[in-house]
Amino acid sequence: MATGRLFLWSAALREWVSCPSDEITWLDRRLLSGDEDLTLHRAPRCAGLRYVHHRWELFSRDTTYRVYLAPQSPGTPVHADAVRRTACHVLPVAPTRYEALPVTLAEGSWLVSVGAWVLRLRLDTSAHIRADPDIPDGDKSPTTQAGTIKRRISEPGDDAVARVRGYFERNAAARLAMAYYYQEFILGLAAPQTVPMMNVVIALDLSGEGAVSDYKKLLQGFIWKERGHARDLADFLLANGLLTPADLDDARQIAAGNERNGVCEMARQRLRYRPKDTQT
Repeated sequence: MATGRLFLWSAALREWVSCPSDEITWLDRRLLSGDEDLTLHRAPRCAGLRYVHHRWELFSRDTTYRVYLAPQSPGTPVHADAVRRTACHVLPVAPTRYEALPVTLAEGSWLVSVGAWVLRLRLDTSAHIRADPDIPDGDKSPTTQAGTIKRRISEPGDDAVARVRGYFERNAAARLAMAYYYQEFILGLAAPQTVPMMNVVIALDLSGEGAVSDYKKLLQGFIWKERGHARDLADFLLANGLLTPADLDDARQIAAGNERNGVCEMARQRLRYRPKDTQT
């Protein structure tokens, strides 16, 4: 698994530009064609590059074009036809409700083709990205040292994706709640923030204040079989196509309908009411 810094070639600047590891680099209409090719999609309905689980991935939410990935060697033409002929990975047109399964990038030079456009990439593992703080062997629990919280080192279970997908298929309320909660992450905004849990509860008329927290704990159990991975949850759900823009659209439509029909106001009134403790 190759970690390191990922660079893309900027034709406008005529130099390599570093891809930030803390946000998605969208291969959208502007980046590929300077907003000239109107058949290309804008974010978040296009392909993109992201750094998750200590690796760089190419993924696609493009519902129009396949995305081709080919290694670039000396003399390789930088043309879409050549990339398609030599591609070692092809991301299919994304289904309506899920993104295509991502491809992990290995070290080296790469060409990505979307439609008639080609982008040059370079993954350099010698430019090492800061790793998580070291954790002593056998210590899988968060500890505090010099004011720094050390992250857990356990990995997702082999059946984690299937378990979460099955749960979301059985429990639409949980899927919609998480989509609404993580909407800025789904949209690929820079420095995304979660929606306040109370806002999610009111918008979707959930059972109570702790509903979103309960969903998060349950999902962490499905994925890591333990709690303590709240900061990794959004990355896992998005990286594996378990939350998509279509899920967010569904959640927003329900929230808008609830607001129009007075459901949200009733939820606000319900949540403002607190029974007093009885004295005996």
